[in-house]
Amino acid sequence: MLYNYLKIAFRNLVRNRVYSLINIGGLAIGLACCICIGLYIWDEYSYDRFHTSYKDIYRVVEKQTQAGATYKVAVTPGPLATALQTDFAEVKQSCRIGRIWYSGVLQTPQASVEPEDILVTDNSFFHLFDFKLLRGNSGTVLSNPDDIVITPRIAAQLFGSDWQQSDSLIGTMLTFPNGRTLTVAGVAAPPPTNSHIQFDALLSAQFDRLDTNSGNYTWDNNAYHTYVLLNSQARTEPFAAKLYHYLDKFTSNTDPTTLSLQPLSDIYLHSDFDFQSDWSKTSNSIYIRIFLSTGSIVLLIALFNFVNLSTARAMKRAREVGVRKAIGAVKNQLVIQFMGEAIGTTFIAVGVALLLVQLFLPAVNDISGKLLQVPFQDTRFCLALCVFTFLTGVLAGIYPALHLSDFQPVIVLKSFSATHSGKLLRQSIVVAQFSLSVVLMVSTIVIYKQLTFIQNKNLGFDKSQLLYVRLKNEMRAKGALIKADLQKQASIAQVTTTSGNLVDLNTSTDSFQWEGQPAGDRLLITHMNIDPDFLATTGMTLAAGRNFSTSRVTDTSSAYIINEAAAKRMGWTAQQALGKKLQFWNQQGQVIGVVKDFHFHPVTTSIEPFVFRYWPQQNISGLFVKVHPYKIHEAIQAIEEAYKVHNSQTAPYYEFVDQSLNSQYRTEQNTARIVFYFAVLTILVSCLGLFGLATYMAEQRIKEIGIRKVLGASVPEIVNLLSKDLLKLVGIGIGVASPIAWYVMNQWLQNFAYRIEIEWWMFGIVGGVAIVIALLTISLQSIRAALVNPVHSLRSE
Repeated sequence: MLYNYLKIAFRNLVRNRVYSLINIGGLAIGLACCICIGLYIWDEYSYDRFHTSYKDIYRVVEKQTQAGATYKVAVTPGPLATALQTDFAEVKQSCRIGRIWYSGVLQTPQASVEPEDILVTDNSFFHLFDFKLLRGNSGTVLSNPDDIVITPRIAAQLFGSDWQQSDSLIGTMLTFPNGRTLTVAGVAAPPPTNSHIQFDALLSAQFDRLDTNSGNYTWDNNAYHTYVLLNSQARTEPFAAKLYHYLDKFTSNTDPTTLSLQPLSDIYLHSDFDFQSDWSKTSNSIYIRIFLSTGSIVLLIALFNFVNLSTARAMKRAREVGVRKAIGAVKNQLVIQFMGEAIGTTFIAVGVALLLVQLFLPAVNDISGKLLQVPFQDTRFCLALCVFTFLTGVLAGIYPALHLSDFQPVIVLKSFSATHSGKLLRQSIVVAQFSLSVVLMVSTIVIYKQLTFIQNKNLGFDKSQLLYVRLKNEMRAKGALIKADLQKQASIAQVTTTSGNLVDLNTSTDSFQWEGQPAGDRLLITHMNIDPDFLATTGMTLAAGRNFSTSRVTDTSSAYIINEAAAKRMGWTAQQALGKKLQFWNQQGQVIGVVKDFHFHPVTTSIEPFVFRYWPQQNISGLFVKVHPYKIHEAIQAIEEAYKVHNSQTAPYYEFVDQSLNSQYRTEQNTARIVFYFAVLTILVSCLGLFGLATYMAEQRIKEIGIRKVLGASVPEIVNLLSKDLLKLVGIGIGVASPIAWYVMNQWLQNFAYRIEIEWWMFGIVGGVAIVIALLTISLQSIRAALVNPVHSLRSE
């Protein structure tokens, strides 16, 4: 029996090559998309789950209230970790992790290296987490203030590629900036790529505590991520309730600050903190939902094709069903046969899909920034793929199997009218296919237009040819000297010193008062320390007043420039703001100028109040360099040489401001590309289905076409006859999709404070393209049918 089923299935595949290729090709494309999406989602959800106790590990986060506004931050006070383990029996272990924001050059007499990610943490780091320690004693490592743990990459750069052969590596002394000496206490395996905690070197948390220039280890300063491992019997909700107001006993802030727990497995996908607060590696679950939805749409359309063509081809197998039932076959046997054929076709499609995945996975990795690969060696993947294939085959074949097996032998052997019952379903599927395709196509256009809009939007400053150079360690005190050197270079137009970058700036304070401030009104304002060349270098313009001046002594201590948003927030126009008194960090002064509003956050948010000060006695953190057009290479070389004059140990860090701004929207750009590719695939798969239906319809009406040609019908008339019904369905699909696409993209645009309007022409273009593609697809088969010689069409079967 089984052999007979397989033989019949194989004969049907071979006999109906066109339909088999359409079914297998469509399913393969849909399955390939789902496999790629599955690999991506598997990787995203695998983050931090390699830790044995990940279900019991939480990060403690804060909710702060400043100037009447509430903010979520991932950083907490330094003493919190120890206090939690002392005061709460639920806490089995705690660990704090901080980050070294300044440069940390590690040196031996023979070599030096500058790790990108240096963290400070406790000895409990290797007990709470499952990071591997390759060399060193996990019981004592990082217990001393001068301990350091490095990764193999850093070890190879400092001690050579044969560092593993050295027995004296542990205990080796390294020099660190500011005259510090460190002792190599261990070598840790590189953190897995699916860990939100990434590091090149680890310092003892006591390093920061004993640093006389650091105020990190106080209850009033948030500088650490705090992690806790709860006892397995601890109940999370009661513990979270105890933790909520825990900080009240240690701080005297009038504004409430509360604590909450964030599960370790949620950190990567469900964190919405700013970079200064959360420096860990994170993503966003919304894009997983987008990719999953679009991938599912492609597979759904492929399944629609299978169902559509299978029910359309029912007439060809009606006699087979009638004969088999007449000689004793029961419905269950027929269902098993047709379901088996569907599942078998799906397994063939999966084989083709895996080849497509292997072929296009490098492109997927390029878009996603990952290193995905098909884990054939993983039995879980193979089992999941088999289950997925089986379920897909069942979904694709269940309706055709039930539909075909339900034919009554008396009726189907007498006439074929019973097979026309699937017409409404086939029409509905065509409408659904093109509706989904149009939704994706419209989404692609809207996303592209929005990204173009925000990238070309006037930001309030000139980002072209503008470089930001970050100064490290002692170089911050030499910013004025480097600026003077760069101003002499012919390739450089302007240079200015600054305390921060304009890309997503996060230096704000509520220690700010203004003249006429209402009682109880407070303002959280972003600030920056600049010099008089800042406005000219960045291209900002004044709405009122004047710039800072080196010739006015009072400008260096009691003068401020605000933006229009700050003036409006304080109840003034730009002109009214001039001369008004301000107090910033208890430093009295007055407004001397108002700059036109500029964006210092992504355009997903509105422009907020901003204040500039000119305090040259304070160290600065970077330089903005305006480069002459076509002299970028010379300017970069000049920056590197000027930097080496004052610091030969480290290389300068610089970035083009326009590239940094574009990188803020890299996730949206990647999303747009993926949605575009999926939209193309949906159109391709939908057209495969249309081609199959057009072929079926032409076969059904072959005698009618022959008679019409004998009676004088022209080829265009016959093409119109065969095409108009399917084109009507495509038109209905466009009409159904348009309001859905408008609603979905309008919701997405709400994430942007500055956004485009969805216009009618977007739907017009997409509708026109969909109709043209559908018409070309249908016409290919219609013209072929119209050109058949009537003699062959009217020949008896």
